[in-house]
Amino acid sequence: MQFDRVVRGAVCWMVLAPCVATVSWADEPARQTPESVLLSVPVPLTGNRDILVRGAILRQIDRLQGGQQRGVLVLRFDDAQGDDAAGSDFGRALELARFLTSSRLAGVKTVAWLPDGARGHAVLVALACDMIAMPPGAELGPANVREPVVDDAMRAAYREIAARRRTVPPTVAVAMIDPSARVLKVSTDAGAEFVPEGDLEAVKERVAVVASERLDPAPLAFTGRRAREFGFVGLLASSVGELARGLGLDEKALVIDPSFDGGWRGVQVSLSGVIGADAVTRVRNRIDRAVSDNANCVCLKIDSAGGAPEQSLVLANWLAGLDPAKVRTIAWIPSEARGDAALVALACDEVVMRPGAVLGGDGSATMDERRAEAIAVAWRAGVAKLRDRTWSLPLATVLPGILVQRAEQQGTGRVEFFSAEELAARKDRDEWMLGAELGASPLAVNGRRAEELGLATHVVDDFPGLRRVYGLDDDMGIIEPGWADELLAALASPSLAWVLLLIGGAGLYVELKTPGVGFGGFVAMVAFIVYFWSQYLNGTAGWLEVMLFLAGVVCVLAEIFVLPGFGVLGLGGGLLVIASLVLASQSFVLPVNAYQLRQMQWSLAGILAAFVGVAVVASIVKQWLPSTPGLRAVLLEPPPEDVFRDDEFEMLVGAEGVTTTRLVMAGKARIVGEVRDVVSDGMLIEPGVPVRVVEVRGGRLIVRPVTHA
Repeated sequence: MQFDRVVRGAVCWMVLAPCVATVSWADEPARQTPESVLLSVPVPLTGNRDILVRGAILRQIDRLQGGQQRGVLVLRFDDAQGDDAAGSDFGRALELARFLTSSRLAGVKTVAWLPDGARGHAVLVALACDMIAMPPGAELGPANVREPVVDDAMRAAYREIAARRRTVPPTVAVAMIDPSARVLKVSTDAGAEFVPEGDLEAVKERVAVVASERLDPAPLAFTGRRAREFGFVGLLASSVGELARGLGLDEKALVIDPSFDGGWRGVQVSLSGVIGADAVTRVRNRIDRAVSDNANCVCLKIDSAGGAPEQSLVLANWLAGLDPAKVRTIAWIPSEARGDAALVALACDEVVMRPGAVLGGDGSATMDERRAEAIAVAWRAGVAKLRDRTWSLPLATVLPGILVQRAEQQGTGRVEFFSAEELAARKDRDEWMLGAELGASPLAVNGRRAEELGLATHVVDDFPGLRRVYGLDDDMGIIEPGWADELLAALASPSLAWVLLLIGGAGLYVELKTPGVGFGGFVAMVAFIVYFWSQYLNGTAGWLEVMLFLAGVVCVLAEIFVLPGFGVLGLGGGLLVIASLVLASQSFVLPVNAYQLRQMQWSLAGILAAFVGVAVVASIVKQWLPSTPGLRAVLLEPPPEDVFRDDEFEMLVGAEGVTTTRLVMAGKARIVGEVRDVVSDGMLIEPGVPVRVVEVRGGRLIVRPVTHA
């Protein structure tokens, strides 16, 4: 009977087990990471800095305590350089330490992260946290720096705080402040104990002592590696990424909030057009000026297709090197950050885009294999290392030939995007499961897709939406160019640039229709100078374009006035003029990607529109300008056709004469005993050549050389 029950139970279990397993896995809640906050603790703790830190913590306390899991508060100790780092006030440090160990922070895990270690009474604050994290080579202690006399109150405070948290044994904590305290590490059958040197005999009476070691120097100080061996440091971490991975947190959530000392003080700086050395210098100077004026949030508005990748890297590395504890950089992309402009955006702390904005893809710069490799090496050694970020996905938005796959970390469910090369170089490569490929690079992604890939932090409809997300004031400062720079940007815009070409072409037409050098020539000269000057400052024109334009104009004028013939000079000169105008409006010579091809099409379309506009203006000028009062001297009104219908000129058709000047189209000839203005019929005629009047056109005598059989 017992055997039958066992068999029936086993059979039932075999039938129901898959269903139970299915329900179990289906009902398992989605894995979540705890809420986390990263705050800066400015060291030394003097003045009211402890109050500011407490206020920043209290503003985050509800979020940290409101989740299903225990929230994590990471306090990054930002030490001042030199001796000032150890000058924390004992009273301030003790008040902050007691706050960290109070019931106000119940349900919150506190982590003291010491990137540069901690000395002086900042050690007391670190001891008040649940865990200490620091790099292997950084030092914790000594705590008595700048304290010539250590009194009983200090010893009691260190013992009290250490006893509350047990991060460091109270005996060791006192030895970090008191040079006279000597501590032994005693290995026993029950484990290791840290006891005063004078208590060794008492320990031997309680347990069997295997070995004992005196801790030096006095007062005690530990490197991160040594403190980890003793169990005082819970995690060795040299960067935000290592810290987040060690704590099982989302790295993107561990962003320093520099606003705790009075809220956000934001400014907006613009980066538009072609990125070159001048543009990089202007942006850096404006951000430096804003930070020096106590701004702690810089919104870099980017509207660019790149230009010079090397200069974009210079700006990207500079942005990545800014201290996130002092200033947060936000890349705002309302329209596009294509090509190497994406490198600048992705070097900022966060990226905010409009839904339809474009990040990455083909840009103004030409990316050959050698250039792409150099950019990849520079990015990995610069921005990726400074910010401890993955490098595959950012580079895949700019460079060709980078294959990125979705990767999920087993056990945590964390999702990242790696190339095979980057994943192979990671220490935790065995924990990741590769998935689908993202597509051929360079990747061009809109705002929604960038948010899905983790490239964009927020997607908003407009700039007021960005201000609402970050709680920025409506009257945040905007560091924009002066009136001269604004005028330059307006003139360099495609629409106004073509207007300049239209004005220049119309001026040339008027000049050709008037004797001497006059108003039309002056207007044309100014228009073309301003056009090339604005494009030069915009980074797309140089001396080559100017020289091509001048050479083209000279060739056209020579064809008209000096060497009329088969039109080689005129055609070649016209092509040179068109080439110079096209090259002046773009940063490349020949298109090698889809974006550059579109830009060249727009350039050609703009020039064609300018030529059509010149033709329209010419017809209007020819019809209306000569009859306009006050402007008749600019363009003479041609005589009405009926004046010549019965005029004596009609009687001269067929008459012969001799040229008295060279006819470079126009000139003079003696006809019927009188010197008259004549025009050759499309050819150069030297002086003294017999000619015959073949036509009267617009009040002019058209002549042709006389040929005798």
